[in-house]
This record gives sequence, structure tokens and C-alpha cells, in this order.
Amino acid sequence: MNLFKYIVWGLVTVVVLDACKKESLLTYNASDNIYFYYKKSGLRLDSINFTFAYSPNSVRDSNVMVPFAVTGVPAKEDREFIITVDPSSSAQVGTHFLLPGKFVLGAGKLVDSFPVKLLRTPDLQKGTMFLKLNLQPNGKFQTNIQIIEGLLDSINPLTLKINVTDILGPGSYWAGIFQGYFGIFSVKKVNLLNQVTGMPIDITINGIYDLNLDAKCAYYAISMSRYLKDQTAAGQTVYEDDGTPMAMSANYQ
Repeated sequence: MNLFKYIVWGLVTVVVLDACKKESLLTYNASDNIYFYYKKSGLRLDSINFTFAYSPNSVRDSNVMVPFAVTGVPAKEDREFIITVDPSSSAQVGTHFLLPGKFVLGAGKLVDSFPVKLLRTPDLQKGTMFLKLNLQPNGKFQTNIQIIEGLLDSINPLTLKINVTDILGPGSYWAGIFQGYFGIFSVKKVNLLNQVTGMPIDITINGIYDLNLDAKCAYYAISMSRYLKDQTAAGQTVYEDDGTPMAMSANYQ
């Protein structure tokens, strides 16, 4: 009997602790509140990171969908809401992004999204620009809301930051996976691999779940190594930007 009590107490404790880790939604004096609701890997975030770097040069813009949610009950009609651009934003409207003419929550919905069109400009290859969006109250929605994540920190659900860049980087898996095939990372190398072998530029972030990744990377590395050797034999050695000859890893030279 005592053992049963301990088991029940343990289960209750786990449930309580788990509930504390889940987000808490607090509203004040109004049923129809609106807030940003961006989640990734099960976590609520207050920023979206976007890069053009893995897209072909022909791609000049891209839509990012911004999710939001409301409290209360669904309405039978569309309801408009207000978004403003925070003056601290480094991205400029008409140059780096375009917003919809109006923002609408569809009839019967409590969760929806709207598009922000991001424009690919040369300055994105030099650094990251950001757009900060703010939700504002109107006759349809209030903003008397606070969302607390876990026990340690909180985020502002009324603002959302979109970071955008066009800088190609090695990503999280180059050192652990791709360096064994292609050697030291460089933007020039990745772009040339794409041109010579057809290797997708985004393979370092989107290709890691491919069951044939090993065979594909070996093919790309062997083909690229052969190309580099042919160029050297023809007196047209391909150099990295630092002046060293471009090469694949030691396993594929």
C-alpha cells in the first residue's frame, strides 16, 4: 500500500513539474487578444531567421509566413488587426521587405498567418538586416496578454523580429559531416561544387536526412577533385580567395 502511495505521489509530482514547463497564457480584462505565435521544434520564439544564401541567384524574393493567434472564440466574419514596423528596424520597407495592404484573421479561425515578402538586395551579402513588427490594439483585438515560457524567462508576444541575410556559411554540420568529403569550407568552393557537380547549395542544412547522403557526397567530392586536377593540368589552377589551391578532403584528392 505504501509503495502504491509513493508511485501515485511520484506521478503527480511529474505532472506538476511538466505543467510548469509548459507555456502559460495570461490575459487581462478582455477576451479577444492577439499575439504572435511562432514556434520551432516545439518552442515559442520571438524571432525568425531567414537566409537567401542557399537559394539560386535567380531567386530575388521570398515570402515568410508570420503566425499569430487570438484568445476568445472564433468569429463568423473576417477581423482586421494592426501591425506597425518598429523604428529600430534596420530593414527598410520597399527596399528589403513588403507588407500586406491589410492584416486579416480569417472567419472561424483562432490561429492564422500573414506573409512578409523579403527582397534580396546586395547589402544582405555584407551582414544581417532585421525587421521588427509590433501588434497594436484596435476595435477588434486587444493586446492585454503575456506569455511566459517555462520558469526562467519570458518573451514579448506582441513583437516579432525577422532577421534576414544572404551570407553563405558552413552551417552546423560542416565540421562533423561535410568536411570529410569537401575539406575546409569556403563560399567559393560551395558555389563551384554547385556549378560543376550539381550539388545543391543547401545540402549542408537540408540534406542531412538523406539516406543516400554518403554516396552523393562521395560522388560530388570525386567529381570535383577530378575537375580541379584537370584545371591544374590545363594551367588554370583554381585558387581559394586566400591564394591556396582549392582541394577536396585528403580522402578525395
